[in-house]
Amino acid sequence: MRTLALVVGLLALTSPAFAQTAPSPPTEAAPSRWNGLPVAEVMARLTAAGLTVGTPQPDGDRLYLRVEDGPLRWVLTLFSCTDGQCPDVQFTAVFSGTNATPDIVSRWNGARRFVKAFYAAPETEGGEGQAVAQYDVLLVPGVGAAQLDDPIQVWRSLAVDLGRTVTTPAGAATPPAP
Repeated sequence: MRTLALVVGLLALTSPAFAQTAPSPPTEAAPSRWNGLPVAEVMARLTAAGLTVGTPQPDGDRLYLRVEDGPLRWVLTLFSCTDGQCPDVQFTAVFSGTNATPDIVSRWNGARRFVKAFYAAPETEGGEGQAVAQYDVLLVPGVGAAQLDDPIQVWRSLAVDLGRTVTTPAGAATPPAP
């Protein structure tokens, strides 16, 4: 085996097919850091999907967009924003209901991909727990706002699913199976 490896290694060094010149250095300066999608394009894409989008609310290098999707209300957080452009987003929705329990939220997560939920305990004794759904999306250069189309649809479908799961009155429907 060692002999075979040695022969292959020597052939690789001496064969013209394997001998290549190093690439020449770039003649242009590397592009500056990509800052993300313009907030206006993100808002336009959400609106084009039939959603009602509120005014951006700034908080440091983050922007928050309140979004209404019929009866469903959620927030799109735009992170690491610079000069009105943001390279990543997070969809978030919070649901309360009789089925917002650690066990049901855990089973829901086990049967779903992409959107994940976590259980938030009640803030006051006797209060209802909450299921918080989140979906992180890293945006990439060169694709434009169309890259949000699939994540928006995935989010809408799974957020509605989680909402129905935790807000359904006990006994009215069976929560997701493990």
